[in-house]
Amino acid sequence: MAEQSEQRIYDLEAALSQQREAHAQTQRLLQRLERDHQRSLDELEALHKTHGQLEQRFFAAESELAAAHGRLERLQRSSAAQAASIDSKAAAHEAEREQWQRAEADLRAELAAAKRQAVVRRRQTVAAGSSPLAAAPAHSRTKSLYAHDVPGSAVLGTS
Repeated sequence: MAEQSEQRIYDLEAALSQQREAHAQTQRLLQRLERDHQRSLDELEALHKTHGQLEQRFFAAESELAAAHGRLERLQRSSAAQAASIDSKAAAHEAEREQWQRAEADLRAELAAAKRQAVVRRRQTVAAGSSPLAAAPAHSRTKSLYAHDVPGSAVLGTS
């Protein structure tokens, strides 16, 4: 019986030793789990903080985008108004240019008609023989002819 008691003590001590080893492993595992849990909590807190920062940046960017969109719309309206103004001025300029071209054509036609009339009058005067300019040089006759046609002209009719 003493042998059984000793065996029993030996078995109990071995079981106790195994339990202590198992307890130590459990403690180490528990500590590792606690460290992992704390690391996860720290990472979660960092992610939460990063999320908050990203959310703030997102809202700031969204606000900037809305402001930029508003500026773009104003610029587009202004550009359209400027384009319309430029088109209007270009049309007015084109109309004015056409008016000047018509006036120039009218003046050229009037000048040509006046020259033709002057030539006809000179021929009639020369043909009648009553022209004091018939004997004058050609350039003098031209000046005199125009001076005669324009009352109050500074160009004299004699050379």
